[in-house]
Amino acid sequence: MLSEILTHSHAILVHFPIAVIVIGLCYDVFHGWRSRAVPPKQGMWLWVIAALSAWLSVATGPEEEARGNTAYLSAHSTLANITAWAVTLLVVWRIWRAWRGNRPFAGFLLAGYLLLSIASCALVLGAGYYGGKMVYSDGIGVQVNGTAINPPKARPHR
Repeated sequence: MLSEILTHSHAILVHFPIAVIVIGLCYDVFHGWRSRAVPPKQGMWLWVIAALSAWLSVATGPEEEARGNTAYLSAHSTLANITAWAVTLLVVWRIWRAWRGNRPFAGFLLAGYLLLSIASCALVLGAGYYGGKMVYSDGIGVQVNGTAINPPKARPHR
């Protein structure tokens, strides 16, 4: 059972950054709209979990299963990597603001912060879209009775 979970760890983990980034964005937009400021410590754990789960999702991506079998791998991987870096940048920015006296994001900084948050959300949704295309359109990682629908292509020997 453990080997089955490890084999499918990417499919299990990818839902966490999608959900947590969307929730974090909604939390920050609502809080920013209501009080015209976002204190960096408030809601920071959402973004820390988002960053950690984004990097875990990137690390567990089974590229060997998809290589040569789909046109979506490059877009999916690129968007996932940029998402992980963007969310990490948000976390670092929040930690830095909290360390510098917990000064809230307000005015111009709030607009910049929210734009990066919105971009992170768009990036993770784009990565999820292309990941879904790989599974549902190309059958990457899908098995029926233990046989891969679209088995990985062998790498040429060098």
